[in-house]
Amino acid sequence: MAAGRRVAESEGVGGLTIRRVAAELGAAPMAIYRHVEDKQALIIEILDDVAKGLPPLPGGEGTPQERLVTAFAGVDAYLARHVWVVEILRQGELFAPRASALFMWTLDRFGELGLDDHQGADAYAQLWWYILGHLCYLPSVAPERRAAREEILASSVADPGRARRAVGSFDHEAVFVNGLRILVDALAAR
Repeated sequence: MAAGRRVAESEGVGGLTIRRVAAELGAAPMAIYRHVEDKQALIIEILDDVAKGLPPLPGGEGTPQERLVTAFAGVDAYLARHVWVVEILRQGELFAPRASALFMWTLDRFGELGLDDHQGADAYAQLWWYILGHLCYLPSVAPERRAAREEILASSVADPGRARRAVGSFDHEAVFVNGLRILVDALAAR
């Protein structure tokens, strides 16, 4: 599993094959099948290994909304350091068994807010989609890309000075967390 994770981290999930993992280990591909059934099983093991590092879920301090924002902002920050995982998660088919604790915890928090389990599951999915969207967008807000994007914006509008001022102090993390708060509040109000 560790070799598979190294391959996924360095080459992306597209480069993750049983043959590639075997080469990483200096073993025959058939030797890998003694440890995992197939590529999907390997990916689930890798996801579960990544999920071991998820931040602890908030305890009883604060409102359920505050705890939800803290938890999902923490998940986002953690996955931002493992952005290659997004390629797997956005497909929606595979799930790390360890991540089920976050799902059940989220149902409990939304239950405290009066949502039934079906509504809580819908809310969980919406929070995940928000996070995955943010993580997919992260490369474009890297400092080296930001200046070029701002210049393109400024050169394509009638008032370039206004455009530069509007985006000049843009803090994508603050915007993300504010949007997360708004989303959690809207979901809680259902």
